[in-house]
Amino acid sequence: MTNKSKSFSNLALDFLSSKILIANRKLQVIYLNKAAEDFLNTSFEKAENKDISEIFSEKPKNDLELKELFENKSHLKRHITTLFLDNNLKKKTSFLATYFEDDKGDEFIVFEFFSADKTSIESKRERRFKGDVITNAFSKVLAHEIKNPLSGIKGSAQLLMNKVDNPENQEFLNIILKETDRIAKIIDQVSKKNFQLNPKPFNVHSILEKIPNFVDSLNLAEISVERDYDPSIPLLNVDDNLLGQVFYNLARNSVEAIDASKKGNKLILRTRIMYETFLNKSYYKSACLIEISDNGPGIPDDLIDSIFFPLVSTKEITSGLGLAIARGIINQHKGEIDCVSNSKGTTFSVILPIEDNSGFLREELNA
Repeated sequence: MTNKSKSFSNLALDFLSSKILIANRKLQVIYLNKAAEDFLNTSFEKAENKDISEIFSEKPKNDLELKELFENKSHLKRHITTLFLDNNLKKKTSFLATYFEDDKGDEFIVFEFFSADKTSIESKRERRFKGDVITNAFSKVLAHEIKNPLSGIKGSAQLLMNKVDNPENQEFLNIILKETDRIAKIIDQVSKKNFQLNPKPFNVHSILEKIPNFVDSLNLAEISVERDYDPSIPLLNVDDNLLGQVFYNLARNSVEAIDASKKGNKLILRTRIMYETFLNKSYYKSACLIEISDNGPGIPDDLIDSIFFPLVSTKEITSGLGLAIARGIINQHKGEIDCVSNSKGTTFSVILPIEDNSGFLREELNA
């Protein structure tokens, strides 16, 4: 790699909001981008060639784990930990450390840090809990209000069936009876969050691969769909039809927001493996992270905390019952769905367990 390309790469990394630190096999810092400088309370000039333990450390120390990354050519995901920084500063964070080898055979670890402020974590949990309470209450009221007239329609159709001799008219009545039963079943599933899953081992990427054609079929904004897949993700035990509907809904939201605002032109489908994580208070050794990101207008700040509530909708994002139902489907898969958004775009994240270790339960980690 030439000096010119190195300079360009460093410049590009400095423009990222992601907090990136790169260390060599000796665990010495060889690069730190601007976002990581601010986050770790240091500068590249101070950190260059220093052992990473002089920049940040954990208790107990993680030296052995990091050295094993080089031996195993793997990665390490740390979920909510405390970093000890210079000047006796402490910071709550998560990070991903990934092994990397360049075309010359040199080996590195790339660290990506994620903010994990305790107040924001606790308030997010509280908002999610309140949102679920509101969603449950609304769903029950909605189910009651819809099922009452449905019962009247079905009863009337059954009475008419005994009085109608014309086979063609009887067929129409049979359609009414069949469709009212189908609607009632859907309402029960939504109100009770009890979707009839038909799970089987499935490649999540084969589900995501249907999204580009789906986006094209919407005939809205011109959008390029980029893929950033982790090929090491194993088969997931999922209902591919229901999961596909969740992904379609998320993609549609992005496309409609971009089309309405005339801002944005990109959709990114990303998958990663997460390790040592908790989903709905259940511990899993590994989980699959699926992200659908766009570079659209973002979701208004006054709505971001309530987008999973039923009938929340704006011109920028049309959610209606869609996101409330999506959360119900993901929850029934023992997973979680979340969203982050700003003026640069929106990312919906779905996390699904890779292996079922739900027999090992413990309370959520104290942030």
